[in-house]
Amino acid sequence: MSASNASEQIELHKALAPRYAFRYGFEFSRLFQQDWHAEMMRHMPPGARRVLDLGCGTGFFLAELDERRPGAVGLDISHAMLRVSEQYVPRARVVTADAEKLPFKSASFDTIFCKGCLHHTRDHVRFLANCQRALGPQGVLVLSEPCNDNFAIRWARALMYRVSPHFHPDDRGFRKEELVELMERAGFEITYAGRYGVLAYLFAGFPDHIGVLRYVPGAAWIVRQMIKLDRWICSTRFLRIVSFQLVVAGRPKRS
Repeated sequence: MSASNASEQIELHKALAPRYAFRYGFEFSRLFQQDWHAEMMRHMPPGARRVLDLGCGTGFFLAELDERRPGAVGLDISHAMLRVSEQYVPRARVVTADAEKLPFKSASFDTIFCKGCLHHTRDHVRFLANCQRALGPQGVLVLSEPCNDNFAIRWARALMYRVSPHFHPDDRGFRKEELVELMERAGFEITYAGRYGVLAYLFAGFPDHIGVLRYVPGAAWIVRQMIKLDRWICSTRFLRIVSFQLVVAGRPKRS
C-alpha cells in the first residue's frame, strides 16, 4: 500500500476492532461466518500444512484454520485487530505487516486465504503477485471479495463506502471477470470462480450494521434456512447475479 493508504487503513481498522468483536458475538452471525469460511476452505489442497490468513483481522477465521492446520499464520496491518484476535486464537502466530509487502520468503505457504482484504489495497496486481511469490508451486490462493456484478449492489456499495465512517471511500468491489483477470495478470491459473452470499450475508453477516435478527427468536434456525436458500440462488444461472461475494481460487502458473 502507499504510505498514506496504509496509515488510513490502520486508523480505520483501529476504530473498527471493537465492532468486529461485537459482530461475531451472536450465534446466528457465527453460523453464517462459519459457512462462509467452509466455502473458502473447500478449495484448500488436501495436503496443505502451511496456511496464511492474509488480512486476518480479529482472528475469527484464523481460529478455524488453526484448528484444522495447527500453526496457521495470520497477518494484518492493524495491530488493534490482532489484539482482539487473542481471545479467539491466544497462541496464534500473528504478524503485523502491510499485505502488499509480505515479510515472508518465497514458497512459504501451501494455501493463502484472503477474505475481504484485496479491496482495501490500491495496487491489486502487486498484492496478488506477492501472494503468488509466497506460495509453493502447488499452492492455492483463495479470495473472497465484494461482488459488483449486479448494478444495484454496485451502486449501493459505492454509496455506502462514501457516506459511512466504517469504510474507506477508495475501497471497492469487483466484477467476476475483472477479479479473474487481475489474478491471471499476477501469474495465477484459475481453479474456481463462483459467487457466495445473498440473504444470509445481508441479514447475518453484519449485525453491527443490519441488526434485525438480534431481536428475532430462533435467529440461528432462520439463518440456517437462509444459507440453504442462498446455495440454491448462487447455483442458479439467472439468480446468482444478486450475490454479494465472489470466491475465486487459483494456483501459480507453471513456467
